[in-house]
Amino acid sequence: MLNKTAKSHSLFSMFMFLLVLNFSLSQVDELKLLLSFKSSINDPSGFLSNWNPPTPLCLWHGISCNNFSRVKVIDLAEKNISGTISSSVFHLSKMDTINLSKNKLSGEISSELISSSSLRYLNLSHNYLTGVISNCSILLEILDLEDNMFSGKIPPQIGVCSNLKVLNLGGNYLVGRIPSSISNIRSLQILILAANDLIGQIPCALSKMKTLKRIHLGYNNLSGEIPQELVDIVSLNYLDLAFNNLSGQIPTSLGNLSNLQYLYLFNNKLTGLLPRSISGLKKLIELDLSQNYLFGEIPELISELQSLEILHLFSNDFTGKIPNSLASLPRLQVVSFLSNSLTGEIPSSICNISSIEVLDLADNYLSGIIPPCLGNFSKYLTILDLQMNSFHGTILEMFGEDCRLRNLNFNDNKLQGSLPRSLANCRNLVMMDIGGNKLNGTFPYWLETLPELQVLVLRSNKLRGVLQSYKTIHPFPKLRILDLANNEFTGPLPKGIIKNMKAIMNLSEQQSSLQYMHDRYYTYNLSLTVKGFYIELPLLTTFTSMDLSNNNFHGEIPNVIGKLSSLRGLNLSHNSLNGHIPMSMGNLTSLEWLDLSSNKLTGQIPDQLKDMTFLAFLNLSYNQLTGPIPQGKQFSTFENGSYKGNLALCDFPLSKSCNNNGRKQSSPSFLKEADDSETKISFGWKVVLTGYGCGLIVGVIIGYVTFRNGEPKWFVTLYGVKYHRKGRRCSRN
Repeated sequence: MLNKTAKSHSLFSMFMFLLVLNFSLSQVDELKLLLSFKSSINDPSGFLSNWNPPTPLCLWHGISCNNFSRVKVIDLAEKNISGTISSSVFHLSKMDTINLSKNKLSGEISSELISSSSLRYLNLSHNYLTGVISNCSILLEILDLEDNMFSGKIPPQIGVCSNLKVLNLGGNYLVGRIPSSISNIRSLQILILAANDLIGQIPCALSKMKTLKRIHLGYNNLSGEIPQELVDIVSLNYLDLAFNNLSGQIPTSLGNLSNLQYLYLFNNKLTGLLPRSISGLKKLIELDLSQNYLFGEIPELISELQSLEILHLFSNDFTGKIPNSLASLPRLQVVSFLSNSLTGEIPSSICNISSIEVLDLADNYLSGIIPPCLGNFSKYLTILDLQMNSFHGTILEMFGEDCRLRNLNFNDNKLQGSLPRSLANCRNLVMMDIGGNKLNGTFPYWLETLPELQVLVLRSNKLRGVLQSYKTIHPFPKLRILDLANNEFTGPLPKGIIKNMKAIMNLSEQQSSLQYMHDRYYTYNLSLTVKGFYIELPLLTTFTSMDLSNNNFHGEIPNVIGKLSSLRGLNLSHNSLNGHIPMSMGNLTSLEWLDLSSNKLTGQIPDQLKDMTFLAFLNLSYNQLTGPIPQGKQFSTFENGSYKGNLALCDFPLSKSCNNNGRKQSSPSFLKEADDSETKISFGWKVVLTGYGCGLIVGVIIGYVTFRNGEPKWFVTLYGVKYHRKGRRCSRN
């Protein structure tokens, strides 16, 4: 019995030895596979520095093991690694999860990569990987290859990946149609194919996927109508079909999607009425139907969407009035009805939406007065855009001390009176555009105190008076766009304001990259005169300009303007400015357009302006400039129109050449039209008077001798002819 027990113990020990030996050999194999993977990538941050044999495998950075010390997880997301992905890593037999997302990995992905037998989670999104998707692991549940460079078609074989719960192939270069076989993945919950080049219709077979919760097919080239069958997927809570070429009407049974929270159909070619069944979307949080061809009235039934927070219906052809029922939506944060055909007044009931952050009713046919409650009805309101309507009356003192507005746009209405001083309470204002109205009064100097104001547009009003800074120590500390064109301002240019525009002096130091100004659900747009054209453009954080044209400013252009080194556009045209163009303007090396036309500027064009290497538009026409036009650099690109109306300018591109000393050879009549200061420099009055005196004495002596000896015939003839011609000219006049 003892021998039998000993023998049994010996066999057990042998079994355990073989198991440990096999286990150790497996770890050695895994070690080799991981080191092979490491050798194929670059690791500038040194995250993989402990991937060396002395360190136990399960303690390597980014590695997790199972209970048997076998590698289960590789997580190297956002580690700044680059290079290629060695297929060796997919031979790890117990591998469950690989996350290499948000790195700089490149190269073609092999079929081995997705065919690992044990892999359940694979995330290679946000890299530079290429290739054609051809297969996937049978057990794979999450496949995330978003934002790479995969191309080709989605293969029909994708339907055999029966365990997939998440399929994310968005942001690649996939083409062709969505294969109907994708509907065979009956367990799929999230389908993301957005931002590719997919074409054709949306497969009706998607309705078979009863577990689908999210569908992302936006930003493709899909066409046809929205399948009626799609609304049978009652589990859907997110549907994105935006930025395609979908046409036809919105399905009438849309309300069947009772769990839907997010619906994005914007930027398509949808037409027809907004279906009444939309009232069935009780859980809807965001609704974006903008940029389509929808028409008719906005239904009052929208009030039944009690969970609605974001409502975008802009750029359609909705008519009628703004529905009063909006006031019954307690969570509404964003209302954008921009660019429709809405009429009537803004209902005062809208002021009951205390949660609202963005109210954009621009570019409609709205009229009446602006309800006073709009200035202070929501402590969250940051955007109030009512531009391009027909509002009239005055802007009342409606902005309270808790004003949080960042953008106030009343441009292109019929508003009158002066700006309310209560606007000074809006300490967060970044942009204020009240141009294109009938405002009167003087410049609202109290706006100087607004610490965040970057854009101030008061163009095309009836503002008057002298423009000057008042008691503020540092006026307009962040102002970078000032447009006061087409008003009735007088006096000298506002030197006090110009010298304090610190944001335009060192903008490049404050902004390291070009970014569009936008809030969460609103992009700032601005209409300005740029290079001679009045255009609308999205506002860049680095955009700077000053437009004081079409006023009655006089005096000289101050030298301090040369400190605005980040200025990109300057328009001082159609004023009464005189004196020379300051040489300090040559410091405006970022300037792209300069318009000084229709003033009374004199002297030469400074050579320093040649340092404006970005200058693409120049207009110096209709002044009294003299001398040669600077040559070379950007000045070789400007045509005659930049200089017309300056009779004393010469050299290219004009046909008039200059003489050797830089002055044009002129006739007496031409010189008479030249500026007085230039005449002083060229001749000197002492020399002229001396010559005139000597000539007069000689002439008197010669005349006395001549007439004493008898009236000469040549004198009578010459005098008679001149007198006769003068008489004809007078009679003709």
